[in-house]
Amino acid sequence: MRWILLVLVVVLMISLIPEHVSASVVDDVLQKSGEVGYYRGNTDVLAMTNLGYSKGSEVYMNEFLEKSGVVFGKNIVFVHNPYYKKLWFAFFNKTTGEYIYVEIEDEKIVKTAKENVKAEKILSNPEEWDKKMRKGIFGGNEFSIIIIANVWARGASYEFMRCAEFHNHVCPGLISGYLIIKFLERELPLKKGEYYQILAVPPWCKDDAFQILLDSTVGKRRMYVKALSRDQIGMLPEKYKDIAGIYIAWNRSEGKGRAAVLSFNWNKACKMAGINRTYFKKFETYHWWYARLKLNLFLLDYVERPEEFVSKIREFEIDSKTLNRINSAGVDPLAELGIVKREIKTEGTPKSPIPAEIAVAGFAIAFVVRMMKR
Repeated sequence: MRWILLVLVVVLMISLIPEHVSASVVDDVLQKSGEVGYYRGNTDVLAMTNLGYSKGSEVYMNEFLEKSGVVFGKNIVFVHNPYYKKLWFAFFNKTTGEYIYVEIEDEKIVKTAKENVKAEKILSNPEEWDKKMRKGIFGGNEFSIIIIANVWARGASYEFMRCAEFHNHVCPGLISGYLIIKFLERELPLKKGEYYQILAVPPWCKDDAFQILLDSTVGKRRMYVKALSRDQIGMLPEKYKDIAGIYIAWNRSEGKGRAAVLSFNWNKACKMAGINRTYFKKFETYHWWYARLKLNLFLLDYVERPEEFVSKIREFEIDSKTLNRINSAGVDPLAELGIVKREIKTEGTPKSPIPAEIAVAGFAIAFVVRMMKR
């Protein structure tokens, strides 16, 4: 009799649980992922999220990894975002092109959007997609995660996807950095005791790839960033017009290194890809993202042929004194290394074209002559 009463109490308690109480937000997200064909262990579907970067989102990390069954290095990308961004998840089926975006706030789903974002579909109808992107259908993350998804679908390597995570999108600039790394492996390989010291002159998205794959970070003083003004760019000799930085295989214990000035031929890359280079700055039209997506997919085919666009302009030996000098604030490394002519600046009032001694003597003679006439 006691057992019967106990069972009745348990049944009664279960019946009193409100129906609206659902599983965790992670369960809700994974249920949505099923709409694009995701299931545990399905590596044909890429999961993307800013989990761990969005403030407070780390509480979902273990649960998501356990329940989703994503496989590191195959179908998960943790996209670097500012901590103040809302938590979001996205899932992309590379076979069908179907994509679903889910945004979280206050432990519940506040936004979902589902589209087909296969590159071929987007590139064939850019005007329609530009309208959707400008509406922010994916919470303002449209360019970032659509491009990452399509690059992944094209078979980008795990090491490159790590760069994409950090940079939080993929652009030709980031890929150029990856190609430069591949070029360095062949043309300026590290010897025992060496590491890469980089002068980002001029800086662009390439430099984030160096920080991830080479550990050449600004904080470790293995990268120094120096922008070039319009005037400085105009002073560059023709063969340096496409300069992509100065790369040094540095041996700290010996106080010396082997350096190379590299270039990246953007005009050639754009021409071969069928892209007008002016498109990149046409932010009022679809051209800005269209050109980036198209050139991204094109450049990925040259990962093993970086020499097609990367060239060594100059190589030289460098010592610690010279290295410290070109790394210093206020020093133009290109002028210091003789790549451009050093500007000669004068301070204060301009000097008289007549030497001071002659001027003084002239005044004295004039005074004497005047006194004699009196």
